[in-house]
Amino acid sequence: MKVKEFPISAGKLICVLNKIDAEDLGVFPGDRLELINKKNGKNSVAIVDVTNSEVKEKIIGLFEDLISLLKVKSNDFLEVRATPPLKSLDFIKKKMDGEKLNGFELKEIVKDIADNRLNDIEASAFISAVYMKGFDLEETTEITKALINNGQKISFNKEPIVDKHSIGGINGRTTMIIVPIVACAGLFIPKTSSRSITSAGGTADAMEVLAPVDLCFEKIKKITEKHGGVIVHGGAVDLAPADDKIIRIRHPLALDPEGMLIASVIAKKASVSSKYVVIDLPVGPYAKIKDKNNAIKMAKKFVQVGKEVGMEIDAVITNGEEPSGLAFGPALEAKYVMEILEGKRFDNLAQKSCELAGAIFELANLTGLGKGYDMAVDILHSGKALEKMKDIIHAQGGKIDSSIKIILSPLNKEIKAKENGVIQSFNLKDLTTIARISGAPANKLSGVMLNKVEGEKVFKGDVIMTIFAENKQKLESALDYTIKNTPYHFKRIILSSVRDSD
Repeated sequence: MKVKEFPISAGKLICVLNKIDAEDLGVFPGDRLELINKKNGKNSVAIVDVTNSEVKEKIIGLFEDLISLLKVKSNDFLEVRATPPLKSLDFIKKKMDGEKLNGFELKEIVKDIADNRLNDIEASAFISAVYMKGFDLEETTEITKALINNGQKISFNKEPIVDKHSIGGINGRTTMIIVPIVACAGLFIPKTSSRSITSAGGTADAMEVLAPVDLCFEKIKKITEKHGGVIVHGGAVDLAPADDKIIRIRHPLALDPEGMLIASVIAKKASVSSKYVVIDLPVGPYAKIKDKNNAIKMAKKFVQVGKEVGMEIDAVITNGEEPSGLAFGPALEAKYVMEILEGKRFDNLAQKSCELAGAIFELANLTGLGKGYDMAVDILHSGKALEKMKDIIHAQGGKIDSSIKIILSPLNKEIKAKENGVIQSFNLKDLTTIARISGAPANKLSGVMLNKVEGEKVFKGDVIMTIFAENKQKLESALDYTIKNTPYHFKRIILSSVRDSD
């Protein structure tokens, strides 16, 4: 069939058929077609839409996503086939019934997701089934292997390859401190990081303030081998394509089933040939894990699954009850990280970063048990980590290599204390919401900077936090939310009272 381009990006692989052609092929709206470009061997499965008038007979309309994937343009020709029934649909129904899936069945589901053979509704049904019925350890291991084998892998000529990952839920860009510290010690850490989904900024968002993060395979390998590490956007390279699609499907309902989370993390680490990996599991009222006992159970599963795929993992449980550093938002967090590397700050974010870097040193047998933290602190205080970070920034094509070069938005509003008191706690969820309302992470200069820490005494009129935005409307919206949802609490002696109502 001859191609007609539709200049529309839907985030999905959609093709449009004339009603007569659809009837000839025996397909209906929402069904699938396999499209093959014989000139370059590119192929894809697309979701069918049907029209009476927008395309003529023997013409197939393609949205931009398919045009890019198949490398075609208007008037090129594609071979079009109706897809046969999918075995994976039976396996998904099996999981919905609460039955256990074997390695072959999980492999088929992952493959069909990666090849776009399953539409969003069908893939969502799979994620929902896992969320409700769960994965046992064997299923978690098998889907991890399926995700690893489905994607590409970067192989390095240097070793050992190490990595770290936080399952998220709190602020603070530990990665941007850990990578240069670890690289200074002679280890190699090709850190592929994510952009924000629900936070005020992911590591890739913050690093992008300093340097480009959408790098190709070859550049990731070259920079890692030369400088010891990179900090890049993992979504820019096709390392675990099925996992990327599963994450996109999980996002709208914030479904994060434990087995899928573990498989996702380990598959991403395996894709860059990591041998030693430290997993950060923050525990706190606003973190993904609320209970320490659940964190311990998850930590054990991370270690066991990692062992099954040839990876040594140290899953550490960390304090997620308070802000990690004072910044929320890409530019604010990037500036904050650079100030730590420059020796201008040493707080709980700096301490946590050194503890995690130390855990990597101990896991990789670079130091003895209990000695990794001191080694990490020495590297940070020596200034070597700062110089290494500058090398990485420049190698990735960046020019912003110091905190003073990061200019914050002049459009900001200070939130002041209305009474004397002592800060008991900050609500991390509210702080993240305020930062996102202000425009973060899409607006890099937007976000929240705390001016006080938990336990600190404040007086009426003291600045507790500052909201930054790139436009007045978003600043006003963030301020309005802050007034209605105070994101901090003072300590109180009287917790409650009971009075005689008569």
